[in-house]
Amino acid sequence: MTTNLADILEITDQVQAAIDSGEWLRARDLDVERRSLLEQFVVEQSQTDARPELRSRLAVLEQRNNHMIGEVHHHRRRVLRDASMVRTGYAAAGSYDSAALYGEEPAKTLRDT
Repeated sequence: MTTNLADILEITDQVQAAIDSGEWLRARDLDVERRSLLEQFVVEQSQTDARPELRSRLAVLEQRNNHMIGEVHHHRRRVLRDASMVRTGYAAAGSYDSAALYGEEPAKTLRDT
Protein backbone atom coordinates (compact mmCIF):
# COMPACT_ATOMS: atom_id res chain seq x y z
CA MET A 1 0.00 0.00 0.00
CA THR A 2 1.32 3.40 -0.95
CA THR A 3 0.70 6.21 1.49
CA ASN A 4 -0.27 9.50 -0.10
CA LEU A 5 1.09 12.74 1.36
CA ALA A 6 -2.15 14.49 0.36
CA ASP A 7 -4.05 12.12 2.68
CA ILE A 8 -1.71 12.99 5.53
CA LEU A 9 -2.21 16.69 4.88
CA GLU A 10 -6.00 16.19 4.79
CA ILE A 11 -5.93 14.48 8.18
CA THR A 12 -3.68 17.28 9.45
CA ASP A 13 -6.42 19.73 8.42
CA GLN A 14 -8.97 17.64 10.29
CA VAL A 15 -6.79 17.57 13.43
CA GLN A 16 -6.44 21.36 13.24
CA ALA A 17 -10.21 21.78 12.83
CA ALA A 18 -10.85 19.52 15.83
CA ILE A 19 -8.37 21.53 17.94
CA ASP A 20 -9.96 24.81 16.83
CA SER A 21 -13.42 23.57 17.83
CA GLY A 22 -12.24 22.11 21.16
CA GLU A 23 -12.94 18.49 20.15
CA TRP A 24 -9.95 17.11 22.01
CA LEU A 25 -10.81 13.41 21.82
CA ARG A 26 -11.45 13.64 18.09
CA ALA A 27 -8.17 15.53 17.62
CA ARG A 28 -6.33 12.83 19.55
CA ASP A 29 -7.89 10.00 17.54
CA LEU A 30 -7.19 11.72 14.24
CA ASP A 31 -3.62 12.45 15.28
CA VAL A 32 -3.02 8.78 16.09
CA GLU A 33 -4.20 7.91 12.57
CA ARG A 34 -2.14 10.73 11.08
CA ARG A 35 1.02 9.64 12.86
CA SER A 36 0.58 6.07 11.67
CA LEU A 37 0.19 7.22 8.07
CA LEU A 38 3.16 9.55 8.40
CA GLU A 39 5.39 6.81 9.79
CA GLN A 40 4.33 4.49 6.98
CA PHE A 41 4.98 7.24 4.44
CA VAL A 42 8.50 7.88 5.75
CA VAL A 43 9.32 4.17 5.64
CA GLU A 44 8.04 3.93 2.06
CA GLN A 45 9.95 7.02 0.98
CA SER A 46 13.18 5.86 2.60
CA GLN A 47 13.15 2.98 0.14
CA THR A 48 13.08 5.34 -2.84
CA ASP A 49 15.06 8.36 -3.96
CA ALA A 50 14.09 11.37 -1.85
CA ARG A 51 12.93 14.17 -4.10
CA PRO A 52 13.57 17.83 -3.21
CA GLU A 53 9.87 18.76 -3.54
CA LEU A 54 9.02 15.99 -1.08
CA ARG A 55 11.46 17.42 1.43
CA SER A 56 9.86 20.82 0.97
CA ARG A 57 6.35 19.46 1.59
CA LEU A 58 7.55 17.56 4.65
CA ALA A 59 9.08 20.78 5.99
CA VAL A 60 5.68 22.47 5.60
CA LEU A 61 4.05 19.55 7.41
CA GLU A 62 6.59 19.84 10.23
CA GLN A 63 5.90 23.56 10.54
CA ARG A 64 2.13 22.95 10.74
CA ASN A 65 2.70 20.22 13.29
CA ASN A 66 4.74 22.54 15.50
CA HIS A 67 2.03 25.21 15.20
CA MET A 68 -0.66 22.73 16.32
CA ILE A 69 1.46 21.64 19.27
CA GLY A 70 1.79 25.29 20.31
CA GLU A 71 -1.98 25.80 20.07
CA VAL A 72 -2.69 22.72 22.16
CA HIS A 73 -0.25 23.91 24.84
CA HIS A 74 -1.93 27.33 24.81
CA HIS A 75 -5.39 25.78 25.27
CA ARG A 76 -4.06 23.51 28.03
CA ARG A 77 -2.60 26.46 29.96
CA ARG A 78 -5.90 28.34 29.60
CA VAL A 79 -7.92 25.37 30.89
CA LEU A 80 -5.54 24.88 33.83
CA ARG A 81 -5.72 28.59 34.67
CA ASP A 82 -9.53 28.51 34.54
CA ALA A 83 -9.61 25.39 36.72
CA SER A 84 -7.35 27.09 39.25
CA MET A 85 -9.66 30.11 39.37
CA VAL A 86 -12.68 27.85 39.91
CA ARG A 87 -10.92 26.03 42.78
CA THR A 88 -10.00 29.36 44.37
CA GLY A 89 -13.57 30.58 43.96
CA TYR A 90 -15.02 27.46 45.59
CA ALA A 91 -12.57 27.72 48.48
CA ALA A 92 -13.41 31.39 49.03
CA ALA A 93 -17.15 30.75 48.83
CA GLY A 94 -16.83 27.90 51.31
CA SER A 95 -14.86 30.10 53.69
CA TYR A 96 -17.38 32.92 53.54
CA ASP A 97 -20.29 30.50 53.85
CA SER A 98 -18.71 28.90 56.89
CA ALA A 99 -17.98 32.29 58.46
CA ALA A 100 -21.55 33.45 57.89
CA LEU A 101 -22.91 30.25 59.40
CA TYR A 102 -20.76 30.42 62.53
CA GLY A 103 -20.36 34.19 62.79
CA GLU A 104 -16.59 34.00 62.35
CA GLU A 105 -14.13 36.09 60.43
CA PRO A 106 -13.62 34.53 56.99
CA ALA A 107 -10.26 32.83 56.45
CA LYS A 108 -7.83 34.72 54.29
CA THR A 109 -7.30 33.40 50.81
CA LEU A 110 -4.16 33.75 48.73
CA ARG A 111 -5.82 36.61 46.93
CA ASP A 112 -6.30 38.52 50.21
CA THR A 113 -2.59 38.41 51.06
